[in-house]
Amino acid sequence: MNTEKIKEIITQDRGVFYRCSTDTFFKEGTTFRNAESLNGKNTLYLTKVFNHHFISAGKELISFLSDLSEGGKKPLELKNIEERFTEFRIENTYPHFIYPGEIVPAYSLPEGYGIRSVDPANHPPLQAFLDTCTADDIDEALIDLEDPDEEIRLVYHANKAIGYAGYRRWGKCMGDVGILIHSDHRKLGLGIAAVAAVTAACLENGHLPFYRTSSDNRGSASIAENLGYELRWITTVCQCIV
Repeated sequence: MNTEKIKEIITQDRGVFYRCSTDTFFKEGTTFRNAESLNGKNTLYLTKVFNHHFISAGKELISFLSDLSEGGKKPLELKNIEERFTEFRIENTYPHFIYPGEIVPAYSLPEGYGIRSVDPANHPPLQAFLDTCTADDIDEALIDLEDPDEEIRLVYHANKAIGYAGYRRWGKCMGDVGILIHSDHRKLGLGIAAVAAVTAACLENGHLPFYRTSSDNRGSASIAENLGYELRWITTVCQCIV
């Protein structure tokens, strides 16, 4: 996809999420979104997409910060926000990547491994893999068989599923790519091969591949970077007490 098409998809999708016009993303300033239900009244999410800052938080925090942004005209940086609170802590940061290309390179697998396409409605092979994973790994990979991904690829070894990659629709035109490789089979190049397969499927279906992870998961971020995904924005999650 060309640069203008990618911008169009991102601004339309995020415009729905933040309830703003597509023009907003290219203006300096801050837009607030009420999101207290996400993690409680003291949690704040700060994201800069293109030129604009977005803050998702509860009503109390939004009210406390709104005058600092001069009615949304002033962009609020982390340093501006931190100075306003008696207690402030960055909980985590989440880089978000976009795949800008139209062709995805193919990656060979080590001997004895293979990748298979799996029907998202066919739960037994998916569940068999999940039964071998920790609850934390499943939660981080956002795998939910009650709301399955649109495209799923399983990585097999000795006829046993040891890895998962998939994407789910994000808005109308974006595909949110996820990956989980069993801990016994990591650092073998399986993750990048599985993500490449799902990224290719995402493009074939006419969706813009999108990849997100946490900053402390360097292994996951390196898969995106090495495959050719480009960092587009970072969401910082903060705990704030007035």
